[in-house]
Amino acid sequence: MEILVVVAVTGILVAIALPSIQGAITRAHSTECASNLRAIGLGINFYSLEHHGEFPRSFHSGGTHGQPGWTASIYPYLSGGDEELDVAGFERYFRCPDHRETNPYVFSYGLNVHFELDPNGDDYTGSPATWRKASQVPKPSKTILVGETRPVLFGDHLMCHQWSSTETAKNALAKDRHRGKPSFLFVDGHVENLKPEQTLNPSKSLNLWNPSLAR
Repeated sequence: MEILVVVAVTGILVAIALPSIQGAITRAHSTECASNLRAIGLGINFYSLEHHGEFPRSFHSGGTHGQPGWTASIYPYLSGGDEELDVAGFERYFRCPDHRETNPYVFSYGLNVHFELDPNGDDYTGSPATWRKASQVPKPSKTILVGETRPVLFGDHLMCHQWSSTETAKNALAKDRHRGKPSFLFVDGHVENLKPEQTLNPSKSLNLWNPSLAR
């Protein structure tokens, strides 16, 4: 009987403690993810300083311009000089702890594609303005630079210039991480956790992705 009582009490204590433990883990993962993005922001800034102020490019356009993807471009600034982005480096800097994935080509974070659009070949609101440099972005504290992306092979960028509704944003973003509020890095370097609908809602004239519309 005493053993049964001990087992029952232990079970009750575990049931009480489990939500707190899970909550602590969730908060820790969110903090670590935000730290990743702040480091990414610094890496992009260092890269820009050495490349005429320009942002790095994604796989979307990097190959066309003779550049690697943005993760490989900024990795040397994060690693202290290591040039080759290996699996360990990818896991350390470019993987959200809430994104459990073994394939290094499935990204946790995606670059806002607005920063590499070409007015001669792309259709987007704000054309022919381009935002290849941070100095060209009207509202850097209101414009997202990198966001948590839904896992897609080689999906290192977010095609947000094609999003026409909040639902399209939800389908592209990692809406299931951090209790429905994925992390976003802004051009000025700060990080926020937001619901997808807090980044894009055409009915409220809300668009934190397009530099010409972000307010």
